[in-house]
Amino acid sequence: MAKKMIGLLHSEADYEAAVDEIERYFDSEPTPGTPQADHFDLLALVIEDYERRHWPVDAPNPIDAIRYRMQTGGYSQADLGRLLGSRQRASDILARKRPLTLDMVWKLHREWKIPAEALIRPQNPARPRGGTSSAVAAVDYKRSKRQLFVTFASGKTHVYHDVPSEVYEQFVAAGSKGRFFNTQIRDQYRYASPGAMATRPAHRRSGRSA
Repeated sequence: MAKKMIGLLHSEADYEAAVDEIERYFDSEPTPGTPQADHFDLLALVIEDYERRHWPVDAPNPIDAIRYRMQTGGYSQADLGRLLGSRQRASDILARKRPLTLDMVWKLHREWKIPAEALIRPQNPARPRGGTSSAVAAVDYKRSKRQLFVTFASGKTHVYHDVPSEVYEQFVAAGSKGRFFNTQIRDQYRYASPGAMATRPAHRRSGRSA
């Protein structure tokens, strides 16, 4: 069936129609290199463009900013513990069980070069899932099994297997989770719906043997 031409989204109605259309692909992911896959990619681009123009991305939450700096700087939780005074304190901070103090903010800004404006933003309480997006509603991760849980706006959840923890951290910190999913998750890892007996293979794997 012929697809209608995709152009810039100019209204909320255009945006909602594009989101509804892209969600249908999550039930039956298109094969890379096909016209359907190209259509999916174009939809993701115009949705991201609309979100960027109408809902600019805020500065990251303080904990997301710390996790991102740990990832890019090669810092471990033990390093954070040494900086803040104890490993337990670092664990509580990352779990959002303890707020950052001004002394902690100063140390993180001075020693790890994290922008102060990101550290002094209001801190969200602990929650099990990542931030929301248009097509991607929530993200969660089980470190013991390297499983990434992606819940779409339609309410469906896929479980992606053998996903490195750093990919999950990048996903949570991404300004556009729909775009990140499209470029870094979709087709990269085998997946299934929770409770499924067998997982579906990815079209390609990123650096790991089957």
